[in-house]
Amino acid sequence: MTTANKQFALAADIGGTNIRAALVDSEGRITGRGSINTEPKRGIEDASNRLARLLNAAKATAPVNTAIVGVGVSTAGPIRPDTGTYNNPPNLPGWHDQTMKPELSASMGLPVWVGHDATLAALAETRFGDHLGAENLIYVTISTGVGGGIIANSEMVTGTSGSAGEVGHISVRTGAYKCNVGCDGCFEGNASGPAIARIAQDRWTGEGPLAKMAGGVSGNITSRMVFDAADDGDQIAQEVVELTIENVSIGLGALLNVFNPEALVIGGGVVQGLQRHWDKLRKAVIERSLPGYGETTPLTATRLGDDVSLLGAAQLAFRQARRL
Repeated sequence: MTTANKQFALAADIGGTNIRAALVDSEGRITGRGSINTEPKRGIEDASNRLARLLNAAKATAPVNTAIVGVGVSTAGPIRPDTGTYNNPPNLPGWHDQTMKPELSASMGLPVWVGHDATLAALAETRFGDHLGAENLIYVTISTGVGGGIIANSEMVTGTSGSAGEVGHISVRTGAYKCNVGCDGCFEGNASGPAIARIAQDRWTGEGPLAKMAGGVSGNITSRMVFDAADDGDQIAQEVVELTIENVSIGLGALLNVFNPEALVIGGGVVQGLQRHWDKLRKAVIERSLPGYGETTPLTATRLGDDVSLLGAAQLAFRQARRL
């Protein structure tokens, strides 16, 4: 495809810590990357102004006489995609009931479309990932929290208020740990990065490879240390990894049973540790799925890495521009 035939979109990813922007072509090539600190307490208007500058810098890298279809924005939520209005976003304090969509569109002179980050990650997987063209796909991110994006019959599932995909609050172990929201025994409270660390801290003995990695201080434990210590033969770490695999498999099995997708993709920081135990995780998911569901549904780790949200934002822009 020649440059003249390519489409380009501006893409942004808004998280609680960083805001990123780039220019993306229709084949998923990313140029003009830029990043700033989010600093949500400075307000949404300030963030919009700073994002516009990032986007303009990315726009300047486009080939001469290239048309840009619009701006796609992937953001932490909850958020209403149609208006871009936030609904008590825990990682963006002070942004409740506010939107940057109209102001950003006016600043850029382009249409702006907004989506939830995990939902757009799922969309990216169907266009740029290992499951090109999939019409039914679930993306689960396991990191600081646990979230999900759902593509059903080639459409993004957003729900009544735009908050569909909160898979982190599926119950996986009643009576166990709670998440920060207070959901009893949920996926996020028992298998996210902080949850894995907390479970290991509660089993702390002060001995073994895990204690050495943590410098003798239980509060220093991270999920990555737990997986590394398990590889080094630490008994407590191995027990926590086994429990994590069990908890993750319960959550993923439930999603397979409910949605019957073509593919289930996992991303986020914890997936790096889980990949060391992929066969065991795969087997556990199959055991917790209906007959014929787990065996036939590919379970893969994303290969799009940290770019999955930017690529999803770009694909949102390409898709919506075609519908204008």
